[in-house]
Amino acid sequence: MTVAAQVRADVERNRTAIVAAAIALLGQSPNASMQQIAQAAGVNRATLYRHFTNREQLLTALHEAVLADTAALSSQLPAEGPVVPALRAYLDDAITIGERYRFILMYRRTDPGLFEAEARATAPVVRAIRRAQQQGEIDGRLDPVFASGQLAMLVIGAVGLVERGAMTLDDARVQAQVALGNAIVPR
Repeated sequence: MTVAAQVRADVERNRTAIVAAAIALLGQSPNASMQQIAQAAGVNRATLYRHFTNREQLLTALHEAVLADTAALSSQLPAEGPVVPALRAYLDDAITIGERYRFILMYRRTDPGLFEAEARATAPVVRAIRRAQQQGEIDGRLDPVFASGQLAMLVIGAVGLVERGAMTLDDARVQAQVALGNAIVPR
């Protein structure tokens, strides 16, 4: 491996360690300092600041990680067959992602720079909902983008209830599934 390749590998390894440490630490202590994040990542503060010049940049990178995980999950929705069972599985998996990144879900979600990335990440969900409507599985009166947004709100609501100790993660999953059935499946 060349020296340049080794340096690039070190840079990528440090960035990955910082992001992983931030996810773990902020999940436990949302107000953790940049110094604490650097320590948890096993890097010095200068290294952290070379990658992220401020907390806002780090949080944006974490939000991008949430969207990447969401895009990977939504891309697994099947293109054929019944949709509602796939959406139920998607909801459970999305709640798992939400629990991992709960500090970001509870953080402001109004960054216009991330709206397009959110739309791309959830586009397969919108397509699946349209297909379910064509198959009669989901109420055709619902706008598919709205229904997709409702799924996202179920995830945020479930994670928020767990975060504040109002219910367990398992109970929140059950309630989200009930709400999903009541909200979008025709009666």
